Amino acid sequence: MTHARKPDSTDYTARYLVVLNDGPTARALLFAQDERYLSEVIDDDGLVVDNLVRSGTACATPARLAQLEWMCAADALKCYALETKPQAE
Repeated sequence: MTHARKPDSTDYTARYLVVLNDGPTARALLFAQDERYLSEVIDDDGLVVDNLVRSGTACATPARLAQLEWMCAADALKCYALETKPQAE
């Protein structure tokens, strides 16, 4: 999966979890605050995605992400804002 847009920052903290489809065909994708694609969550037993969903807050999918062709093709689309805590110095 490529992203033609250049990164706006070097912050690689996941701020959004987007879950495409349900069941065995589900995919979980992580995006930065500026909506850059960071990673797909590879999860054999579903525990990682379940924990991310529980720790996040359901939110509207950011407009730019919702307009991506491969996101529009998903049967179901759920977005969660992920809370981040400042790191202690």
